Amino acid sequence: MTRQQLHIALRTALLSRDVRQIRILLATYGLPAFSGAVAGCSPRTAADALSLLSSDDRHAVLCHLPRTLCEKLRPLGIALPPAKPVRHLSWSLLAWRDTGTHARS
Repeated sequence: MTRQQLHIALRTALLSRDVRQIRILLATYGLPAFSGAVAGCSPRTAADALSLLSSDDRHAVLCHLPRTLCEKLRPLGIALPPAKPVRHLSWSLLAWRDTGTHARS
């Protein structure tokens, strides 16, 4: 199936509100092809398609969409969750050494 055909199949599933068909399209054609079809939609149509996916699938598709489309989706309530902060180890923990208080065999 070409990208245009997948785009038409996605829009048809959206018009009929067929959540099962949308999930089948994602599973059958894969994340890159499905994301390409969503990227070809208007922001409102893309938000509609993403709202019908599970949160894990939605996150995966959002990661493959162009940044400009993601920014257009943000006011519509579709956005990537904020990144978790990176925990840094303290220097005292990195400099910790075994002082030999443990019994040696």
